[in-house]
Order: sequence, then structure tokens, then C-alpha cells
Amino acid sequence: MLAEQHDVVVVGAGWIGAEFATAARAAGCRVTVVEAAGRPLAGTMPAEVAKPMAAWYGQYGAELITGARVEAVEPGAVVLAGGRRIPAGAVVVGIGARPATALLADSGIELGPDGAVIADRYLRTSAPDVYAVGDCASYPSGRYGERLLVHHWDNALQGPRTVAANIVGAQEPEPRAPEAYDPVPYFWSEQFGRFVQYAGHHGAADTLLWRGSPAEDTWSVLWLRDGALVALLTVGRPRDLAQGRKLIVSGDELDPARAADPSVPLKAAAR
Repeated sequence: MLAEQHDVVVVGAGWIGAEFATAARAAGCRVTVVEAAGRPLAGTMPAEVAKPMAAWYGQYGAELITGARVEAVEPGAVVLAGGRRIPAGAVVVGIGARPATALLADSGIELGPDGAVIADRYLRTSAPDVYAVGDCASYPSGRYGERLLVHHWDNALQGPRTVAANIVGAQEPEPRAPEAYDPVPYFWSEQFGRFVQYAGHHGAADTLLWRGSPAEDTWSVLWLRDGALVALLTVGRPRDLAQGRKLIVSGDELDPARAADPSVPLKAAAR
């Protein structure tokens, strides 16, 4: 599809929308991204963090239209509410994800209001000897004090390891205590010539720190709770991400001034 260099309309300016828009522009397509909210990443990032990322679209040659809803998709065009018609040889919709668990409705396996399989801290479901991993299942995080539903591949990679260890451990001559599942959530995104990484969960953070300026090519954002790092987003700063993940696990408090100084290694900000 991209090789034909269509006019491409992407509906949704989330992570997937940005990544597809990047690939389409690299293939020589004209790209328009339509977002119903007033900014990209409205469902995942606070406005002050998403704002500098909105400029990336235009810098890469894609048009970003926010605050706009799609009225209809017609042959050769996408029609917005209000009447604007956007030429479209191809339309890609990336407006979120939800667990496809309808087939479990009468199985006896408990589902949450969002459709996710309810797993316990060992990824066991409500049915005996049935486990759930990946983005179909939510689990209680002791680290963050809430149930998490993580739609990223790292979660799908780590969950089976915990389940396998617990199944094998229970069958040993001297059964081992089960291992609780509570990783630091992680994902990355390559978009508009930038490498973006995120670790943690910032929902309950009480402090946001900029580490560098979003006007620069590389920067990071830190979220703290009671002085300790709970999440970070990095743009072109993989060392911050690696050190930040360790700090989230350790729970060490950070010196805010040193943590906000991009010339200071993040690990050196621990008190």
C-alpha cells in the first residue's frame, strides 16, 4: 500500500497513528492525521508533555488536524464533521485497543468492566489452573496500588515467564512459593525521526519534572510521587530510561534539582 504512495489519512494521533504516519511519510505518501481530541496522545500523556510532540508532525511533513471528527469514509476521501473532504487513497484507523474476550463470557472466567480478564498477582484467573497474560488481562500492581491493563509487547513477553515459573515451581518435590507479577511497565515508539521510550505508570504522580528542554532534540520527563520516581518518558535519551527503570524499582527518593539537570546522570540524583 505505501509503495503506491497514496494520499493517506490516519485517524487517531496516538502511538500507533504516529508510527504509521512516520512510515507513510518515509515511503513518500502525503499524510493527514485526524484526531478528535485537542492534541495527540490525549488519552495517555498530559497536555504539557504532548504539546511539543504535536510539532513533530509538521516537521516531518504530515498534516495534523486536531479537534476534528470523521463524519464518513467515502471512495477516495474522508469527510470530517463540518464538511471538509480530505483526499484518501488509504485510511488507517488507530483509535485505541480493547480486549477481545467476548468468547469468555460464559466460561466462568471473571472479566472486568473493560472486558479484560481479571488476573490475580500471580496471573491466575478465577478458573482453577487457568492463567492469563498479555494485553487481554489486568493484574493488581503492588508498586502502583491499582489494577493495570498494559497494551504493550513487553508485558506479553514478561507475563509468560512468571506463569511458567509458577507452574513449574508448584510441581517440584518441595513446591516453591509463587512469584508475584509486578514489572515496571515499558514500551517504546519510533516516530518522526525520534526514539521515544516510556517506563512506569504516572497516574498517581504528584510532581512532574522536565529534564532538558522539549525545544531540543533530546529530553526527558520525570514523574515523582513522594519524592520517588514512578515513571519517565525519554526522547533520544536511552541512558535516562535505563537508569530510571532501576530507580523506579529501588524506590529511592531523588534530589529534584539534580534530577532536572540533564548534564547529571539520572542515577546520581538518588539521595
